[in-house]
Amino acid sequence: MGVFYGTLASTYLFYLLARLEYDRKFKLAAIFWSILVAIILVLVSGLRSGIGDTPFYMHSFEILANNPASFKFEGDFALDFMSLLLMQISTDPQILIFTTALITNLVNVIMFNRYRSYLELQVYMYITSGYYIVTMNGLRQCLAAALLFACTKFIEEGKFVKYSICVLLISTFHGSAVMMIPLYFVVRQKAWSKKMWIFIALGVVGVLLYDYISPILFKALENTQYSGYSEFDEGGSSFMRLVVNMVPIILAYLKRKEISEQWNKGDIFVNISIINAMFVGLGMFNWIFNRLTLYLQLYNFVLVPYIIKNCFKGKERRMIYFIFIICYFIFFYYENGMGTSNLYSTKYRLYDLFYILN
Repeated sequence: MGVFYGTLASTYLFYLLARLEYDRKFKLAAIFWSILVAIILVLVSGLRSGIGDTPFYMHSFEILANNPASFKFEGDFALDFMSLLLMQISTDPQILIFTTALITNLVNVIMFNRYRSYLELQVYMYITSGYYIVTMNGLRQCLAAALLFACTKFIEEGKFVKYSICVLLISTFHGSAVMMIPLYFVVRQKAWSKKMWIFIALGVVGVLLYDYISPILFKALENTQYSGYSEFDEGGSSFMRLVVNMVPIILAYLKRKEISEQWNKGDIFVNISIINAMFVGLGMFNWIFNRLTLYLQLYNFVLVPYIIKNCFKGKERRMIYFIFIICYFIFFYYENGMGTSNLYSTKYRLYDLFYILN
């Protein structure tokens, strides 16, 4: 886990410097520090040789390289199509891992800068929530999630047709992305309105009555890559994960007046946070639902730092800031340092990189 602690410390520091430069109106300097954040995230992720399904994707790349004619425009074909293009440059499977890491993390950093508040807290959440590690495990889905995150402006502007087209194109990386089309209509509702309270109530009932509604949910998923999850029981996530994902909702409710007055697009981020917590609640029964939150968690990394910076003042803000830092680090250590075996591995060493650059 040492590499992740180093990544956490360095990106937090560089994004803190970027935020301070933005505050001083030194945009070029801020962009410089932001680029360093992106470089660190991309290099650590892109040069990995292990973690989760990384070896599987590398093996699949090698198989396709040996038989390019096996490619078909069927199912989630986009990653294989991208692999074919990358093979024109190199047949080393590391190029696929690096390219997906580059796109995913660069897009997310750009979006963090677009919706910046406390930039250092945004990247801190990105890593300590475990999301960054998941980008190295759920490679296709996190790539799709980053691309969908970049389409947020279409939700804000109410451009349903453009958003739907983007979702359908992105779903060729991971079919589950289409879930964002019906959610488009939910997230554009006024936060804490009567309609949203009804939606929240239905979500709570759904979690409490999971054993009764799960057959219906899996029926809806039977034509997706997740259909097999209805046939076996792998357990779910911890209650602590649900608590962590409830924090943004609690803060948003307590500061709903300030958000409404200061952030005209804040309803979208609040509503997505609510939906995210519902899926995490369902995820306590089956991990499949936590996988679906990958499209939603990115919005929390914008929402929470915004609330801390703009809805609290003075000593209260500083207290919340440091409590946030401590609690998320504990969660990160518990979930990833103790709760998982995500051991980072790479075939590259620092002196190898210098040799390549020379």
